[in-house]
Amino acid sequence: MHDIPRRDIGSMVGCVAFMAVGIAAFLAAGDYSPLGSVFPRTISALMVFFSALYLVLAWLKPSGARQHEAGSRGRQVGVALVMLGWAFVLVPVGFLTSSIIAFVLLLVIANYDTWTPRRALAYAIATALVLGILYTLFKTVLQVPLPEGIFL
Repeated sequence: MHDIPRRDIGSMVGCVAFMAVGIAAFLAAGDYSPLGSVFPRTISALMVFFSALYLVLAWLKPSGARQHEAGSRGRQVGVALVMLGWAFVLVPVGFLTSSIIAFVLLLVIANYDTWTPRRALAYAIATALVLGILYTLFKTVLQVPLPEGIFL
């Protein structure tokens, strides 16, 4: 039995909604100072662009029916708790320190494979690269003031 190609209508509706929110955010950022509008305009423009791109791809290439697998409830709760904890300790502890801790905890929660020294080293390098790029992007390019905190 063959799957009949279907368009992912739910995702397409979501794309249109994200495009509307992105356009509204872009227009609202016009009231900000030139420096204050850099971050919201950049993010909203990217949101509109990637939503439009996905919308076009979803329209042009329908996919077969997919069966979604149930996720681990414990992992889902763990991710939510780590992200909530990160949000609360961001200001007092600082962006880099709290982000390193949250990133490592998320890797531990999300990793299904057995830990090996090679995998741990790869994750450590990926953590340093991702957080270094994000810190540089936010601090210098988007000029977002990041919390210094007590450590970094």
